[in-house]
Amino acid sequence: MTKQKPRKSPNHCPICREPKTEPRLPLTVPFGIPTYWSPDEALAIFEFIDEIRDQIGAIYGPQLTEAARQQYQLPSATTEAMPEDEWPF
Repeated sequence: MTKQKPRKSPNHCPICREPKTEPRLPLTVPFGIPTYWSPDEALAIFEFIDEIRDQIGAIYGPQLTEAARQQYQLPSATTEAMPEDEWPF
């Protein structure tokens, strides 16, 4: 029995096409983000990530707030408010 090659999808992803490299840019930036996306492709990914962030926030909002408070040692909402000039951001 011979091993079959995987089929190529007729609807290939436009992001996965051969990169058009520019001499002054690396092929990727941190996190493996390609530097050859078109502005429309980059916007689509940006909007997708924004939607994911909104969905995670809707599901895990209180837990995220508490985890951030613990990680950055911020006071909880029930304790006295930190003066604005002492905010960590």
